[in-house]
Amino acid sequence: MIDYDAPMRSTTLAGFVGLLSCFSSACSSGSGGTGGTGGAAVTSSTSSSGSTTTSATGATSSSSGTGGAMPCGKAGEACCSGFVCDASLSCDGSKCGAAVAPFSCPPGSPEVVFVGEVPPPSTVEPWAQPFASVTFANCGTETWTAVSVDSPTGVKLGPSTPHDYELWTRTRLALPADVAPQNQVTIVVPIHATPLTGPHRYAYELVREGVAWLGNASPEHMIDVETVPGAMVEICPGVMADPTGTTSANAAIQSCIDAAAPGATLALPPGIYRMSGVVTIAKPLTLTTSGSTNGPSCLDYDGPKCAVLRADATVSPSSAATRGFVRLGTLQNQVSSVVLDHIVVDGARDGRLASPAAAQCAQGNNGDGINIGANCASCSVVGSGSARALCGTGLEWDGDSATISKSIFIGNGDHATQNMWSDGLTIHKSDGATVDQCRFVDDSDVGFISGGGVGAHYTNNYAAQFNQTSFAAMMLDNFNNGALGDFTGATMTGNTVVCAAPCHFGIELGPHPWYPSPNIHGGSVTGNTVLGAHIQINAQGAGTVASPMVVSGNTLGPTPPSASFQCGTVSGLSPLNVSPESHVDLQGGQATGSISVPCP
Repeated sequence: MIDYDAPMRSTTLAGFVGLLSCFSSACSSGSGGTGGTGGAAVTSSTSSSGSTTTSATGATSSSSGTGGAMPCGKAGEACCSGFVCDASLSCDGSKCGAAVAPFSCPPGSPEVVFVGEVPPPSTVEPWAQPFASVTFANCGTETWTAVSVDSPTGVKLGPSTPHDYELWTRTRLALPADVAPQNQVTIVVPIHATPLTGPHRYAYELVREGVAWLGNASPEHMIDVETVPGAMVEICPGVMADPTGTTSANAAIQSCIDAAAPGATLALPPGIYRMSGVVTIAKPLTLTTSGSTNGPSCLDYDGPKCAVLRADATVSPSSAATRGFVRLGTLQNQVSSVVLDHIVVDGARDGRLASPAAAQCAQGNNGDGINIGANCASCSVVGSGSARALCGTGLEWDGDSATISKSIFIGNGDHATQNMWSDGLTIHKSDGATVDQCRFVDDSDVGFISGGGVGAHYTNNYAAQFNQTSFAAMMLDNFNNGALGDFTGATMTGNTVVCAAPCHFGIELGPHPWYPSPNIHGGSVTGNTVLGAHIQINAQGAGTVASPMVVSGNTLGPTPPSASFQCGTVSGLSPLNVSPESHVDLQGGQATGSISVPCP
């Protein structure tokens, strides 16, 4: 899950956090611990390793506590909704008690000792909110002072598989109380299960914000997110479909699309819909999830339940002479005024690696691996998500005036396997496009790439690598086509790139690491923050004498002197590299390097 409103942490490359507060108005007056999270008292016996593991009592698969008119949150009372207790108290899955207790640190202990946990369940349903907690002891010499999750300093809890990866919770959880040396503290882990089915890793570790992760993380668990077969639902008048992913639903969805009048809205009930064939929207239409519009993105940590269109192993777009198993327009005929509003398209790549589509990807034919293909003018994707594309891209776009906002592109493709790479969002050309407040996380080729956009605006986006390498987090390109690459009047500003796992380029401007096509031209790249890449901004084939590209006012982290690229080790790296053939207006600033990188 992704937290849109989180400010960037000063501590780690990928520290984005959000304030936790009481999860429900059912909490009684005065309840809700520091930062909105409590802890759980672990009472089971100690194992030979000195740690404890306890099963939660009173935990449910959706929400906890009694809430409502019953008292909650105080010592001895039921936990409030969301497993919340008053300050300095913690929830054990049903009741509130002391969050901090004495602990006898063995001689020679490190600062942090893992004491025990209430582990998460091994299997959960999408959107479930089960109980879990972790307990750590302070065996150092300084008190851990409880601070809010957005504080730039202090000790907090965060995910460690990998660090800062926001999946089950937000990236930071506050301590429920100060923890003096020779004391242990238990912290509730308020899980919100992802709607992306399959196994996902879980573990947590303490971090001293702005300094370092403190080690001795909780044990790693695999949580399998799976649906349970259930009743069919009506998705449009007289048409039923399976919302659990057990049986195919694409034919039912297509029949509803075909029956809808141009300009109509088709609102699917939330659920997991199995796609064994291509679904095409060939007329103006809004496809959305009932009850989910105008809220956070579907893949946000606290996002709504949405309709998830999940690829089946049998889906093969090439058999339908197209690209992508969800289509906005056809390859031959452009459509207009289509809106995807709070819809998730899941390529389910791990379940398709032995499929005919995967074989096509391996041969370099990536149309079968694409999630969404759009030949669409004045169309929008809002609050939606595209995840786990087999190869190619999460969303391939042709058509002017695209609006793509508050949407998440996550885990698309596999960087380590030849031809199985995938972008998050690929825009071939869209004049007047807006790409705003989107997230590109762990996409394996380029997170966001555009081949042209006169007057386009690429603003306030976040691109990060946690689990796999990418060639670039963001890129302005021409796809080896001299007719593309016009960014006159375009702006790329307010974006943040964070490479905890390697990015060869943070922001790449120009095609020349890939191919010797003409320079792209026009546009401005200003006010962006780029951290952790081999080269933070690389202008290589950017700008012409008549139409230079403006690059200025960006905040760039340090780079290593050399690093591994696709063709081997490249030396002479620096944060802002402008190659000799580029024409860049630095607005009085200076480049830090002028090499030509021979490969991505």
